[in-house]
Amino acid sequence: MTQYKPEIDFFQLTDKGPVRENNEDALGSSAYEDGVLMIVADGLGAHNAGEVASTLAIEVMEREMSLAASPVLSMKNLRHAVQQANLDVYQKAITVPELYHMGTAVIASVITGNTLFTAHIGDCRLYMLRDGVFTQLTKDHTWVGERVQCGILTPEEARTHPNRHMLTRYLGYELLASIDFLKIDIRSGDVLVQCSDGAYEALLDPELAALAGSNTPEAACKAIVQKSREAGAEDNISLQVASVIAPGTAIDQPSWWKFWWR
Repeated sequence: MTQYKPEIDFFQLTDKGPVRENNEDALGSSAYEDGVLMIVADGLGAHNAGEVASTLAIEVMEREMSLAASPVLSMKNLRHAVQQANLDVYQKAITVPELYHMGTAVIASVITGNTLFTAHIGDCRLYMLRDGVFTQLTKDHTWVGERVQCGILTPEEARTHPNRHMLTRYLGYELLASIDFLKIDIRSGDVLVQCSDGAYEALLDPELAALAGSNTPEAACKAIVQKSREAGAEDNISLQVASVIAPGTAIDQPSWWKFWWR
């Protein structure tokens, strides 16, 4: 199968926010012949360990995706890359005393052809704006997020709950990470917003949707960071916005072509 690269307008931005002294978030993005990779990592740990974890996770994922043996980007590539990142973060956390218990939330998306692949663990989020409807595509791996999903807490209660930052899963927490994966088709006009909790906790979903939908990705990123800072964001603010101008295509080669290349 040959993947034809989609046409994407993309921008990313990270800011330490008005409260935090340093930025433990990290962003990564790479372009390939048949698509793009975008990653948001939100580190956690004492001192600078969170920054180490988020940066390491992105470095490993970008390396593994670039070394992938497959001729096209795929869910298999992404699954391997995020699991390898988990191993590297976990091993460093247990072998370097000052990095003990470090970890990171990670969300990584690949847009290739007319398809979006996403790997997710922690409390970073992926949203899609399609035909005026703003949808959260990922589920938060947090104490409050799981209770919202079960109907024990309302989303409004979760926003101010004292345990809202308590993660139940994150990269580096254990040797074998439990990671969520999703796959959906993309269309022309879709806008994807991938962000850390500093953005979505400071602004309500309708505000994020309005800013992402009425601006270019660059202007949207700058406006969301500014509005989040003005709202007193309690954490680092990091986001990536991708606007799908035209999806690519995935075309099966005829059987004689496959046979000739074997």
